[in-house]
Amino acid sequence: MVTHPDEVLPVERGGVFARERAGDPAVAVSFDPLLRQGLVLILSMAVMNGANWLYHVVMSRALGPAGYGGLSALLGLLFIMTVPATTIQMGLSALVARREVGGDGSFFATVLTRWLGGFLLLGLVLSVVPLLLSPWLATLLRLASPVPVMIAGTVLISWLPLPVVRGLLQGAQRFRTLGASFVTEGLLKLGIAALLVSIGLGLSGAVAAISLGALGALALTVLGLRSRATRRPTSVGPQDAAIFRSLLPYAVAVAAFTLLTQSDVVLVKMLFSPADAGVYAAASTGGKIILYLTAPLAMVMLPEAVRRQAHSGGGRPVLIRTARYAAIAGGALVAAYVLAPRPIMHVLFGGAYVQGAPLLWLLGLGMLAAELALLGVYYLLGTGRSAVLRWVTVQALLFLVALWIFANSLETVAALVAVMGLVTFGGVWWPLLRRSDTALRPQRQAS
Repeated sequence: MVTHPDEVLPVERGGVFARERAGDPAVAVSFDPLLRQGLVLILSMAVMNGANWLYHVVMSRALGPAGYGGLSALLGLLFIMTVPATTIQMGLSALVARREVGGDGSFFATVLTRWLGGFLLLGLVLSVVPLLLSPWLATLLRLASPVPVMIAGTVLISWLPLPVVRGLLQGAQRFRTLGASFVTEGLLKLGIAALLVSIGLGLSGAVAAISLGALGALALTVLGLRSRATRRPTSVGPQDAAIFRSLLPYAVAVAAFTLLTQSDVVLVKMLFSPADAGVYAAASTGGKIILYLTAPLAMVMLPEAVRRQAHSGGGRPVLIRTARYAAIAGGALVAAYVLAPRPIMHVLFGGAYVQGAPLLWLLGLGMLAAELALLGVYYLLGTGRSAVLRWVTVQALLFLVALWIFANSLETVAALVAVMGLVTFGGVWWPLLRRSDTALRPQRQAS
């Protein structure tokens, strides 16, 4: 059966586990419903991640180690600056899933109507901050010109409102429109970057492509939601202050994991030579392939786990299955990094970056451990447990201190990434595996 890309199928409205619990024979004889439910999103993000990989491959060769190190440092800085954006997407997805289970069909339209214009305006205002700080940031990151920093600020114009619409789509499980948004961003960024760098704009062109790609994705996503954007809410929606309070735990989690996975590149750019920073940035990007590969699983897991927890108090099987798939995919990459690091670095980034091959497996192991820990944290937050945030926050702060004290070589930095990822993973999953979902159920029902 051929369907329109924006058509919401029954599996997207109620979640495939609703059909699984009802004994749908089509589900019973098929492969894992968790995989089938997110297949469109996984494939879409695979296209986006492939475009991102090509972006890094092209930029690493076109800019050289020094220029590519500057690009990676700017990307790390942008990720840290846009922690609230990631918070909005994951937090809203859980809220939408919970509200739809409760029968509140107006939540989607209410938040879309209120927040989209507000976050677009906020992005415009905040884009001025990097502009004002560009001379200082360029000196801090050892960039030859402040222009790339100034251009990087324009990314905020799209990166703040874009997670609002993506979070709503993710929570409603409208993965076709969400997947189209990701694909558009990746392909536009790659094509524009290749064009701008080829005409001699260098690092400034590479950064401008990120901003333009995100802007194109925002325009397409909003266009795909035009029917919802023009629909008036059917009831009085929730207060914005209450929504923001519910998103606060996600903000803490995303901030902690952003520091664990991004701050090392920024610090290496500050403390090491431009060439060494470029080599480390390439190895770090190789390690982060694991994050890009497994990110769709987290986006599918969170709303479905919240729905299942709300129905029957049994959301943990969704987490276990998601973590198993992430471990298999990420573990395979780590094994490849152990067995053939030099050929992989040469293929991914070119001969100028092969020096970073010994770092690849350590960074990959750290990213895999961090991703598994993040899955556990998202699940706990989605089911109403936030005590784990103390652990991940302490780990993130200790990681920064350890980097500053012990970062005397690239190998030491990579080892710290691996150790902190494993320690964070152990701290998240040890109590999680010892605690059952049913233990929380009476407390949740009473509240």
